[in-house]
Amino acid sequence: MKVFDTFDEWYTSCYHDSLEVIPAARSFSMLHDKAPDHAVLMIHGYAGYPGEMVSPAERLYEAGCDVFVPRLPGMGTSGKDFMNTTRYDWMYPVTKALDFLYENYTRVDILAHSMGCLLAVLAARRRPHSRLVLAMPAFRIPSLDMKKLRLVSVFRKDLPAPWQSDSRYRLHYENAPCDDMRLGKEYYSHIYPRQLYQMGLLCEEAAKAMKEIRNRILILASESDTVTDASAVRAYEKKASVRFIENATHFVFYDISESCEEEALRESEAFLS
Repeated sequence: MKVFDTFDEWYTSCYHDSLEVIPAARSFSMLHDKAPDHAVLMIHGYAGYPGEMVSPAERLYEAGCDVFVPRLPGMGTSGKDFMNTTRYDWMYPVTKALDFLYENYTRVDILAHSMGCLLAVLAARRRPHSRLVLAMPAFRIPSLDMKKLRLVSVFRKDLPAPWQSDSRYRLHYENAPCDDMRLGKEYYSHIYPRQLYQMGLLCEEAAKAMKEIRNRILILASESDTVTDASAVRAYEKKASVRFIENATHFVFYDISESCEEEALRESEAFLS
C-alpha cells in the first residue's frame, strides 16, 4: 500500500520549500505489514518528482521489498523554490535516508533515474553493500556547457524555454496528466542556469566516484535517449552490468513504449532480487 510521507527527519539541514508540494510530487513509501529485511531507496532526477517512480516502486514492493521514494528539495513545488537549492540540498535527504534505512533493514539497495543516479553513486561510496540500478544515468549531458552556464547564472536565474506536454507518455500516478501540466509550467518551460550548473558539477563528482565505487551496479541505457549521452555508460562496462533497451526514451519508467518500460522493470527486479 502506498503511503504519502514527509520524512521530515531527512530534511533537517537542507532547503525547506516555501510552497505546497504538488500531489504527484509527494514523497511516499510502500511498506509491508511485516517489515522485510530488504528496502529499496528510489531517487528521481533533475526537476523530477516521486510520481515518476511509481511503476518500479510497485514492482519491487510486489517482489517483497519495502520501498521509499523521497522528494528532492526544490522539486515538485515551484520554480522559485528550485532556484534556491543547490546540489548539497539534493544530496542531503539521500544521505539521511540511507542512514535511516541501514539502521532498520539488513539489506538496502538504490534505484535511481537520470540525475538521481549521480546522487546514488555519490551516496553509495560509503555503502559498498548496496546494489545500484542506474536508469538513464546523467553521466554526460550534451547540452550542458559549463563555462556558459557559470557565466549566465551570474546574471539570469531563469530563462524561458519551449515545452509542450506529450500525451504519449504513460504516467502512473493519481491525477495524471493534470499535475504534469502544473509541473511543466514551473519547471520544464524554464531553464535555470544555476541549477543546471549544479547538475554539471554533480556529473563531474560522480565520474570521479565511479572510479572508486565497489558496489554491484546495473546500468539501463538507450541509444534513443535524447537527454543524456548514452555512449558515456560504455566507459563503465567493466565495472557494471550495462543493458541497452532498444527504443526506450529517457523517461523509461513511464515510457511511451509499454514493452520498453516492462523491460526496464524486469531487469531492475531481477538485479535486486
